[in-house]
Amino acid sequence: MFYLYDSSVLLYSNEAVLICDRAQRWTATSGWIGFVLAGRSLCVLNPFTPNRPSFRLSWDFNTLESGAEDPSWSEHAGEFDKLAPLSLTAWIALYVVLPLGMFTKLGAYAIVPALVLLYGSILMALIQLRRKNALVPLGRKFWGIVFECLACPPFGVNMVRHITLGARITEPLPLAAVRLLDAAGWATLRDQCVSRIDDAIQGVAEDSMEHHALEAQKRRLSELVPRV
Repeated sequence: MFYLYDSSVLLYSNEAVLICDRAQRWTATSGWIGFVLAGRSLCVLNPFTPNRPSFRLSWDFNTLESGAEDPSWSEHAGEFDKLAPLSLTAWIALYVVLPLGMFTKLGAYAIVPALVLLYGSILMALIQLRRKNALVPLGRKFWGIVFECLACPPFGVNMVRHITLGARITEPLPLAAVRLLDAAGWATLRDQCVSRIDDAIQGVAEDSMEHHALEAQKRRLSELVPRV
């Protein structure tokens, strides 16, 4: 349960999650369409890929500009490559080997190796994180992650997502998406963004300045062209 909780995000209508695999291919998800909880949609990330950096981004419906825009955040995704095999090893230890020991005749023959693999992988990942990672400078934040991962192993398995989802990204979602996604991925996300703007338009006066600003953003989105 802790693992699924840590792999879930409640997204506002102007938010989405950009996910990077080991081949540096990016995809996007904006949660379950039609499922709304407290004004936000539930987004459950793939429980079988805890090693993939996942960044939460937002944008202002009225503008795509950002004075603090910094596109360099996406380069940090590659810093987690060394943690990927350790994360997957910990996942296998916790959700495959350990249950075999608990619910089959293997008993301690599986439980002991599972615990060694689990905590060994988490400790090695923390050491890698300690050496160099721009998203987690050494300090209170790092030691807080150490405590969470060792006190609750599911958080350790999900270390990569836990860190990247908590990163503060200032680049507006559409600008980041058009830069990182392929044509098909951007087209899907753009349609979702336009749909969210249409919903926002329904709540404003037809001749208001906000209405005109939202319509301008719809046109701007249609003009954005993804990288080749």
